[in-house]
Amino acid sequence: MFHPDGVWNSADGIQWTRTSLGNPINNQAFLDYVEFKNCIYGLGYFEGNIERYTFRPIIFRTCDFQHWDTLSLESNLPERFFYHPFVWLDKIWIFGGSHTGKDFDDLWNSSDGVHWQKVKDGLPMGKRSGSQIIQHNKMLYLLNHDVWTSTDAIHWKNLTKFIAPGEQLFGYTAIVFDQRIWLLGCNRDGLFSSQVLSSEDGIQWKSEQAPWLPRGGLVAARHRNKVFITGGKYGGTPQHTEFRYDNDLWVMDKE
Repeated sequence: MFHPDGVWNSADGIQWTRTSLGNPINNQAFLDYVEFKNCIYGLGYFEGNIERYTFRPIIFRTCDFQHWDTLSLESNLPERFFYHPFVWLDKIWIFGGSHTGKDFDDLWNSSDGVHWQKVKDGLPMGKRSGSQIIQHNKMLYLLNHDVWTSTDAIHWKNLTKFIAPGEQLFGYTAIVFDQRIWLLGCNRDGLFSSQVLSSEDGIQWKSEQAPWLPRGGLVAARHRNKVFITGGKYGGTPQHTEFRYDNDLWVMDKE
C-alpha cells in the first residue's frame, strides 16, 4: 500500500506492517507510482497544492522493497499532473494530464523511466486528465466517461461514447478481474453512490449496488484471486459538505 505516510504491506489485507520505505514522490494526488520490470518507479516529486507548488523531475526506484534508489535528479519527465502512468510493450507511458489548469492530448513513453520522448500529439480522445488505462483481452482500454481501445498505445479507436448514457461518471477505480472490467465506486452526476459497473467488452455495462458506504477514489488490488478495496472519501457536495474518509476493507471473490 503506497500511502502518503509511507509504504505498508500485508499478507491478508487485515494485518498491516509499515516498511522502511518512505513516500519519495510526496503528494500522490498529483503524481503516481508504476510497476515496471519487477520494480516500483516513482515519477517525480510534488510538494504543495495546485496554486503553489514545487515540482522536481526526480525518478525513484525500488526493486528490493527495502530502500529507494534515485535514478535521476534531472530527468525530462514532463511537468504535468493528474495522470495514471501505464506499462505496455516494455515501456512506461503517459497520456494527457494537466498543468496550470490546462489539459493535454499528447503521449509520452520511456524505456527506463528517466529518458522520455513525446511520441504523438493530438490524440483523438482529446485533451483530458485523470484517464485510467487498463489491459484487457490483449488490448489497452482508456476509460473516462467513454471507452477507447488500442493495441499499440499510439492509435486509438472509440469503443463507446458513453459508459452510462446521460450521466457523467467520476471518482471510480478501474480494475480487471474474472475476465471483466470493473469500475468500483462509480459515482454519477456529482453525487456519490455505492454503484459498481462491470463489462466483458467495454461496450455493454452492468450496474450493481455494492455493500459499502458511498465513496469515490478508493484503492483496489487483485491478490490471491480476489479483489481487495479500501479507503475512499465521501462529501464535498451541497448535501454533504464535510468529507468522510474510509478505512474499512472489503473483498470480492469469484462467485
